[in-house]
Amino acid sequence: MADFKKAQQIVGINEGGYQIDPRDTGNYYKGHLIGTNWGISAPVLATFLGRIPLKEEMMNLKQKTAEQILKQNFWLKNNLDKLKNQSVATIIYDGIVNHGTNGMRVLLNKAIEILGGSINSYEILTIKGIKYLNRFNQKSLFYAIKKMRSNKYMKSGQTQYINGWLARLRRIKYYASNSLSALWPYASIFIGILGIILIVI
Repeated sequence: MADFKKAQQIVGINEGGYQIDPRDTGNYYKGHLIGTNWGISAPVLATFLGRIPLKEEMMNLKQKTAEQILKQNFWLKNNLDKLKNQSVATIIYDGIVNHGTNGMRVLLNKAIEILGGSINSYEILTIKGIKYLNRFNQKSLFYAIKKMRSNKYMKSGQTQYINGWLARLRRIKYYASNSLSALWPYASIFIGILGIILIVI
């Protein structure tokens, strides 16, 4: 079954630390510009705290606390630990963090339709829906999800973010083995360092 820590290694690279881009709607809560940190948007932190968060609270949010919020509200709440393939779980988890749960349900529904399946979108992330996803060829499912996410990015009116979003998606690779999927974040860092060394040489 899929493991949160392995998925978070990749999502953590994608999300990074604090940012307060005023063009990013996820940085606002009830008209207040709060920012985002470690993948935690302003609305998510507000829900966690039960009130409007202060900008300083977002800036000082600990990575460990952020990961606890992500695990509880995005990973476990959507039953991703019950997915049998780590790569499929990671691309869905990353999508939930980036598109929101409802947005990712819609994209999953479209991916399933490409593969000839059919399920109510609100059942997809339930236990019943996860069992249904596990019945598909996992490689085909992974690339169908990736295609739907890419299409959504390309149709976005927020053109300033498209290259970053597509780079985010490229970092998520398919592995048939759950153990190999954990190696990719370190491999990508190594490749980046190697590239820098070759340029210098």
